[in-house]
Amino acid sequence: MSYLVTPFEVNSQALAEPVTARFVHLFSAIATRHSDTIDCVFLVDGKRATVSISCPALTELREKDKKFLRDQQLAEISALCLRRTLEQGYDATQAEIFIDGPHLRALGKELGFL
Repeated sequence: MSYLVTPFEVNSQALAEPVTARFVHLFSAIATRHSDTIDCVFLVDGKRATVSISCPALTELREKDKKFLRDQQLAEISALCLRRTLEQGYDATQAEIFIDGPHLRALGKELGFL
């Protein structure tokens, strides 16, 4: 599958120069690392950064609110989360970024998906 997330440049408070983030792929982490998440992998200046979206949060959106997010939308939500994390000065390549239910809703609303 191919998802379109345009590479983006971010000015980080922690780094002297802007960094470039490129989307690599989205996959279920249940089988690969026994995590109840959907993982979006990016390369930030060539280093892997993972944004993990809670599967229970997606289930709650689907069952309670009857809202369905497609893979493309999840990739875009993850890109926005990564951008914000980098802008705040955190090194996203050091640890996984986790998107829980409230954060997912806020990002989804901001992008007009919810």
